[in-house]
Amino acid sequence: MNKPDIAAPGPSLLSEEDMELVDALQVNPRATWAQLSSVLDVDAVTVARRWRRLNEGGQAWVTAALGPRQEHTMSMAFLELDCESGAAIEVAESLGREKHLITVQHVAGHFDLFLIAVAPSIQTLSDYLLGVLPTLAGVRNVRSHIATRVFDASRRWRLRVLPPPDVVRIAETVEPTQSTRPMDSLDRSLFLALSVDGRTSYPELAARVGRTERTAQRRVTRMVATGDVTFRCDLVRPAAGWHASAVLWLEVPDHLIEETGQALLAWPQTRTCAAVAGASNLLLTVGLRAVSELHSLVTRLSESFPNVRVVDRHMVLRQTKLYGRLLDASGRAVGVVPVDPWSLLDHGV
Repeated sequence: MNKPDIAAPGPSLLSEEDMELVDALQVNPRATWAQLSSVLDVDAVTVARRWRRLNEGGQAWVTAALGPRQEHTMSMAFLELDCESGAAIEVAESLGREKHLITVQHVAGHFDLFLIAVAPSIQTLSDYLLGVLPTLAGVRNVRSHIATRVFDASRRWRLRVLPPPDVVRIAETVEPTQSTRPMDSLDRSLFLALSVDGRTSYPELAARVGRTERTAQRRVTRMVATGDVTFRCDLVRPAAGWHASAVLWLEVPDHLIEETGQALLAWPQTRTCAAVAGASNLLLTVGLRAVSELHSLVTRLSESFPNVRVVDRHMVLRQTKLYGRLLDASGRAVGVVPVDPWSLLDHGV
């Protein structure tokens, strides 16, 4: 069994200029260098060089993510795993290679690992949860919580360092399009390519999927407009001052679920928020500047939502995987396992 890595001192804080660049890309992950240059007051070549340094160093990255329509169409589950003594790290590393698992993290509390799984259907998800995951070596017990409404899966959070006028200037305007057409194999191929690098150019995308540049651009534009695909920029969170995170389980009166979930999206600490089937019917994952902030956040929850009860809370010890990025002990990206909910179908699950 592999020995656990001892984390080196945390990464130093990003410079103000780097945080402005990351924030601009969180607003518009596929903005051109020229667009970014116009709000950052540096030339496009310098912007591109800064991003290359951050990206190649595993400090920041852009990836495709499931859009709101797919989050509604897909089946998502939040999983709590108990592991055999001493097996949690090995189990987490194994699960990190699974393409249908968005998040893998170690937590402190009465279970060892917290996972987010996504699948094309409840049947496919059930087959995995009942017949595959419990048989994994080192896994002792699995508790599943099925999402009934995903408010956000860490798509919207930002560093919030850019002034509002610059946010307006850099933001992309997308005209929503109603569609009942499901994603086909070409759409999925484009999604997987963009999961590796969300800033891949259209000529490069076209070459990877064997289609014309015009076709690649048209398909991506349509997927964004229909809400099938969105993009996210993330980074080594401690390098931006977010040194801790936690998973909270809330009990909310059913008639207040929508109102509460929507309100929590405005909190800068919110990362993932979803209604789930169960007595604890709202999951909330939060970023924190320090571990000590958890108590003040729980107090604020109680004061802001008098009808909401915090049932359970778990501090995150280490993040192994974050939306397709494998992370080291300090939070740097050291590998890519593209999010692929359809991979369960490919393996007959």
